[in-house]
Amino acid sequence: MQNNNSLDKKNIAIIFPAWTNCGTYRVVVGQIAAYTELGANIYPIALSMTPNSTPENKSKWRIFLSAAHEIKDICHLGGPPFTSLLSYDYLRNALWPYFHGNHAKIRTWLIDHAKLPKEIETQNFDLIHCNHFFSMPVAKRLAREKTPILLETHDIQARQFEIMNKLNWCLKPRVTYEQLLAEELGQLEEATALIHLNSEEKSLFESLLPNKKHLLLYPRTNKITPTTLGDEVIMIAANNPPNLESICWLLDKVAPQTTNFSVSIYGDADKGMQKFFPELFNKFKSNFKGEIKHLEEAYQNAKAIILPAISGHGLSIKTVEALSTGLPLIATSTAFRGMNLPSQNLQGVFIADTAEVFAAALDEYILKDSSLDNKILSSFETVEFYNQTFSPARYKENLAKIAGQFV
Repeated sequence: MQNNNSLDKKNIAIIFPAWTNCGTYRVVVGQIAAYTELGANIYPIALSMTPNSTPENKSKWRIFLSAAHEIKDICHLGGPPFTSLLSYDYLRNALWPYFHGNHAKIRTWLIDHAKLPKEIETQNFDLIHCNHFFSMPVAKRLAREKTPILLETHDIQARQFEIMNKLNWCLKPRVTYEQLLAEELGQLEEATALIHLNSEEKSLFESLLPNKKHLLLYPRTNKITPTTLGDEVIMIAANNPPNLESICWLLDKVAPQTTNFSVSIYGDADKGMQKFFPELFNKFKSNFKGEIKHLEEAYQNAKAIILPAISGHGLSIKTVEALSTGLPLIATSTAFRGMNLPSQNLQGVFIADTAEVFAAALDEYILKDSSLDNKILSSFETVEFYNQTFSPARYKENLAKIAGQFV
């Protein structure tokens, strides 16, 4: 077993896209906290793909810094200068492919041209922890062909890009899934080792890249403890395609089968619903509570949580957060994807994979305050499962074992 102190005083770069409204951000916050607790000298590097989001141009970083309240004071910033876009290379190798739906090419190109602070460019690192394949150009730049790069995959991004292309306009011929995947795998090949957030993802990448070293590391997720038992049934949903699909299923298929539908939907998914599904949004407008600055606030008046996932890949951070609360859960099996443990048999969880069963669960247990199944009343097993698998202490222990192999 690696010594937990092997990371002490080591210089570690943590590279990630400058996002705050999705699971990636919460995973990164967990990485930063764990490496800090392990005594490492950390250098969090947030990368923007917005033109002219250079380190000194703080006006381009205002939204990120206002939302990234946990890490804003320690982040180093990087992004492409506007001048880099005034080139034939950008038009031919980034923008034109993007018009055909190639998100992989344009993201990688923009990150490759990111301007970084001089302090970061000149720093010698002992380890680079890179999040998402399209951040690899900066990781390789800082590694200088000698520093190990651990690349955290965060699921197969080609799947997400394919969903995005279904919702947005593209020139024909539209890029294929196979082309997107090839771009992604090309970047993954250059990492020292690949870290995966869930067992399903690890197995899939092992089949795609059998010669790479693959490691399973469930993400650190801070426990959420509601202060009192509230009176809301809640759903957490960021503005991304899988969440929008889940909300549409909930509102279009489940809600009409309930006698008194009352669910509060927190997060910025209201923006996507208003844009892509305006009729459904307007019909259920009062159910959307919008984005909140601190996630914990959404849980403070909750009496139960629903997880109506019908699509999506990779481990769901909001499912882990829901487990940590100890509140009753009604969920589809898809919400527990990638958890290689009997989470679907936990007391405190009711699995409903059809709209009819989901609606019945809402009616009989949550909306009428009676119990459809007495196992849903017990929270001990959900909290214990969280503690043993996703707690900060368990994550720090597992990260030390993995990262310690490479320093």
